[in-house]
Amino acid sequence: MSYINFKGTVKKINLKSSEETEITISIPASELDGQYNTLQGMLELKVIGGLDSQIVTYKVLKNARTGKPITKYTVDDGGVVSVAKPEGEQLSMDLGLPPEKVEVKADPEQIDLEVIQDFILSGLAPRFDDMQYDFLEITERLADGDTYLKIAADVGMGVGVFVVMVDEYRKRVAPMAAKWDEWRQGQVNTVPPKEVEPVDGQQEDQQNDDQQEDQDETNTFSFEQSGENESDDSGKPEDGPNAAIDTDSDPIVDKEELEEYILKARPTFEDIPVDFPTLLQLRREEGKTWMQIATSIGLTSGQLTTKWSAYKKKAAKQMKNGGAA
Repeated sequence: MSYINFKGTVKKINLKSSEETEITISIPASELDGQYNTLQGMLELKVIGGLDSQIVTYKVLKNARTGKPITKYTVDDGGVVSVAKPEGEQLSMDLGLPPEKVEVKADPEQIDLEVIQDFILSGLAPRFDDMQYDFLEITERLADGDTYLKIAADVGMGVGVFVVMVDEYRKRVAPMAAKWDEWRQGQVNTVPPKEVEPVDGQQEDQQNDDQQEDQDETNTFSFEQSGENESDDSGKPEDGPNAAIDTDSDPIVDKEELEEYILKARPTFEDIPVDFPTLLQLRREEGKTWMQIATSIGLTSGQLTTKWSAYKKKAAKQMKNGGAA
């Protein structure tokens, strides 16, 4: 069974018939590094896949007259986000007056999914009484490459219901994540960076330049959705966002086996100048999150996750080849 993972942009949706839809996705060349041959092997084969939008849209309640948000947030020195008491409500309480009636409107706002993921991975995102699931662990597993389908099965929930729940949680924390991101950016601009071990600066700069150039070189492919989708026990298609794209060919390397191989063999690759065996060991022994590890080496969790994903692909290939790169 073959598998590829990527980020891309939906360019076209073509409703070819009542039973078939053609979707064209444009993918940066860097996203398919080491995966293009696997992708070619999937041509004309049935696959199971899903799309996870990298933009989260949520509603913000605003004063219809002033256009200002009804709920405001503050962030303390530790990055903890709290709800601020609305000025009008506080004034009414101070003067002993009835609260002012405010006409409210709901305006859509958008935020990058990566910001919400970083906020959750920081350990500062709130829990809600009606959503008693460990969304930090869920987000970590998604960052590690687990699919919605697998995580949903582990928590005993249908994948469709699970995806809706995760999406709802992201929308709830989105305004807090936006305020936290403002605070985080301020910290980056005002606080001197921590002293960290050098990570081959020249090689890192060259890699970043290469990745930027790769953004202009894209590979485009289409996949078709037909009426013959495979289903889970509930009869619903198993095609939630970030679901695996699989075929019945090469076996997938087990996650735990791959991590054990990384810790023992400690493979290195010239184009990925990050000591992931050491970082993985730190994560296991000290319980560090990827967010904390990324901060300690001067990267965002999104940047570290991208490099980790590329590293695992190369390590898995090396492992299947008996240790040969």
